[in-house]
Amino acid sequence: MKRWSLALGLALAFPMLAAAATDPDCVGQTITVLASQPHVVGTKALSTMFEQETGCKVNVVVTPMDDMTEKVVLDIQSGANILDLYMYWYPALGTLVENGAAEDVTDWWNANAAKLKFNDDLIAETRDAYTLINGKRYGFPYDGDMHILWYLKPVFEKYHLTPPKTWDEYLADEKLITEGEKGKMYGAIIMGAKFPMVIISAYADRMGSFGGTFLDKSGRPSINSPEAVAALAAYVEQAKYALPTPSATNFDEEVGGWITGKAAMTEFWTDLGTISSDPKSSTIIGQYDCAPLPKGPGAKGQVVAPLNAGFGMAVSAKSHHKKIAMKYLSFMARPDITVRYNTVIGGIDPVRWSTVNAPEYLKFSGPHLVDAIKEAHKHNVEWPTSALWFKMQEPLADNLSLALSGEKTPKQALDDTQKAWLEIMNLK
Repeated sequence: MKRWSLALGLALAFPMLAAAATDPDCVGQTITVLASQPHVVGTKALSTMFEQETGCKVNVVVTPMDDMTEKVVLDIQSGANILDLYMYWYPALGTLVENGAAEDVTDWWNANAAKLKFNDDLIAETRDAYTLINGKRYGFPYDGDMHILWYLKPVFEKYHLTPPKTWDEYLADEKLITEGEKGKMYGAIIMGAKFPMVIISAYADRMGSFGGTFLDKSGRPSINSPEAVAALAAYVEQAKYALPTPSATNFDEEVGGWITGKAAMTEFWTDLGTISSDPKSSTIIGQYDCAPLPKGPGAKGQVVAPLNAGFGMAVSAKSHHKKIAMKYLSFMARPDITVRYNTVIGGIDPVRWSTVNAPEYLKFSGPHLVDAIKEAHKHNVEWPTSALWFKMQEPLADNLSLALSGEKTPKQALDDTQKAWLEIMNLK
């Protein structure tokens, strides 16, 4: 979701390069780190910081986001063993562990927990969802992705609106603007392309706020609960008044429509403000603001932080430079370093409260974004991370898409998903 030039990001991250320090274990060595394409700026900025402090060279290899897991597993299974560290999408962690691709860093974690403030500073749900499989740690939280609500202030002023507190208010505001603007703009942009990270993220925004969950506390699927079905019904209804056509709206279509002022609201990651400020592409500079996502109805309704698309950093189980790779992990885990790579344009979203509360981050992101992050993180929506998730996400994405197109009712779509999940998990 970060689409900024490497030159711009690094120039702002390092206006003056300090004299390089050195580490005897690192000088003259080179390690290889895998990053997804949207995270290249932040990862190269972090790696430059590491190079400056240790003297180790870092080769950042870039891959499309949807190829990351396959590329890591192939590196291990082929015996190439090129990678020393790699970014991973946190719902893929179980798959990586099952394939022997992630180094068990539990001992490192426990030894550094107090010094690096893992327990009291890392955002708790991010800390555990991103790193923990069967009681063991396999990485460090890197990019704390979550969705919040973005809106255009001039349009809200025109219609005498304030940011919606509930999804019912959201629908009413969306419909009012869409009908009032008569095709010149729409009340909202809603993602619904049948790519799991897209359509499930949009659904999770609503499911969690209605009080639904992917799995219940025992780990059994609960995707067809009354709250989950009501959330999907709301998603389908809202799509009727959104920028055409939600079922074809992916990342690029959402960002493109938003920065050209085609809609008054959208749900997106916390770096959308940075994207919206780019004078080369944005027509809405200074016109947007943000707020927490609306909450669902009734006693279970709540404001949530859907942990959509978040990423961690792992050491490859077959790294040829594990000692240096662990130094890289320790470096990026330091609170002072996380603030630096969280304030790079096109950078990484916070996983530490000390970053959220840092004056540098407040200046970088603005008070409304910081307030929205704090409010949303009172209730987090975590995606499953078991090795079965890649099988589970496909029927969910398929059925959400069928509900969005009207080919299934919301209840039919989620009942069918529940049945598929029970079969995948070998549950009755």
